[in-house]
Amino acid sequence: MFADATTAALATGELAVSVAVIDLDNFKGINDELGHAVGDALLQAVGEVLTAHVPAGSTVARLGGDEYALLLHGTDQAAHERTLNTITTSLRLPQHCAGHDLVVEASIGLAAARPGDTAAELLRRADVAMYEAKNQGKGRWSSYRPAMDQRGAEQARIAGDLRTALDTGQLHLVYQPIVDITDGSLYGVEALIRWNHPDRGPIPPVDFIPAAERTGPIVPLGAWILAEACGQAVRWRRELGAAAPETVSVNVSARQLREAGFAAEVAAILRRTGLPARHLTVEVTETAVFDGGAALQELHALKALGVTVALDDFGTGHSSLGLLRTCPVDLLKVDKSFVDTVTHGGEHAVIAAAPIDISNGLHLRAVAEGVETAEQAAELRRLGYRYAQGYHYARPLLPDALALRQAPVSVH
Repeated sequence: MFADATTAALATGELAVSVAVIDLDNFKGINDELGHAVGDALLQAVGEVLTAHVPAGSTVARLGGDEYALLLHGTDQAAHERTLNTITTSLRLPQHCAGHDLVVEASIGLAAARPGDTAAELLRRADVAMYEAKNQGKGRWSSYRPAMDQRGAEQARIAGDLRTALDTGQLHLVYQPIVDITDGSLYGVEALIRWNHPDRGPIPPVDFIPAAERTGPIVPLGAWILAEACGQAVRWRRELGAAAPETVSVNVSARQLREAGFAAEVAAILRRTGLPARHLTVEVTETAVFDGGAALQELHALKALGVTVALDDFGTGHSSLGLLRTCPVDLLKVDKSFVDTVTHGGEHAVIAAAPIDISNGLHLRAVAEGVETAEQAAELRRLGYRYAQGYHYARPLLPDALALRQAPVSVH
C-alpha cells in the first residue's frame, strides 16, 4: 500500500512529496523482557501516535517489524520537520500498553523527492537518513544529504578492508596504563585497537569502528581483540609475576552484546588463554545497555563468570544513574569532560566529585579518564579518586614497552 501510494504520487510528476522512515530504538528489549503480546500492543500504540500527528492526506504504514514510514505531501520542509519534532516528542511520553507504561524512542530519516525518483529510491534515501539519526545518538530525526551516501559507501569499503585486515595481520593492540594515583604504580591497562593499512597507512579507530558497528565486522573484530588482550595478559603474568597489570580492560560494543551467547564466547576465550576471569574487565557504554534485554542478560552472565563490568564514559548520558540500579556494574570510567575542568574550582569541582561520591556510596571503583596534567591529577587525588589514566601518566604502549615501564610515575 505504501509503495503504491508513493509510486502514484511520483507518477503524477509531483515532487512536492517526502518520505520519512521511522525505526523504534529499544523495541527489541521490550519484546524480549515483556513478551510479544505487549510488543504488539506497543506497535499499535505507536501507529496511533503517528496517525494522530501527521497532516491530513498523509499516508502512514508499518513496513515490518518495528519500522514505519510516512508519505508527506507539500513543499514546506519546515512543516515536515515540525511534524517529526512532534512525533519524536510524543513517542518519549509513556505509552500505556497491556498494563504497562512503556517509553520507546525512535530514529527517523526524512528524504524529499527528486526528479526521476522511484518509490524504492526515495525510501532508500530516507532509510540512509534514519541510520544517520541512529549514529548521532538515536531518539532524533535527520534529513537526507548526498554526503550520507558517500559516507555509507566509504564505510562499506572500510568494512570490507577490515575483514581482510583481520586475516592478514594488519591489526595490533596497544595498552594504556591505568595507575593508582596514590603512588603512581601500575594497576591495569586498557586495550586499544590500531590498524596500519598497507595502502592508506594508519587508520584511526574513530574512522573504522563505526563502520564495523554498522556493517557487521565488529563481531569478529571484537572476538579477536578479546582473545589477543587475554593472551597478552597471560604472557605478562608469566613474565612479570606480581608486577603484571592486575586487569586488562576491553571495550565491548552494543552489537557484540546483542549476539546470543556472547558471555559463553568470553568464557571460551578465558579457558583457551588461561586467564582467570577476575583479571578481565569488560567496558560497555550506556547506549550499549540502555535498551536492556539481551545485552543486559549477557552482562549478568559475564558477572557470574567473575568478569569485572565497567560503565564507560560515565556521566555523559541521560540515564547513567538509572543504569546503576539495573546494570551489574563494578567500576565507573568517569568521562574526560569531568576531568578537563576539575582544576577550575567551584561548581566544576563539585561536579567532578559527584562520580567518586556515587562510586564510594555504591561500593564501586572509579577510574578518571583523560588526565593530562599534574594539576588535574593532584585535584582528583584530593577529591578521593584512586585510579586514573591519561597522557599525564602514559600514552598507549606496545606490550614490550609496557613490560619495561614498571617504575611508578611521579605523583604530584
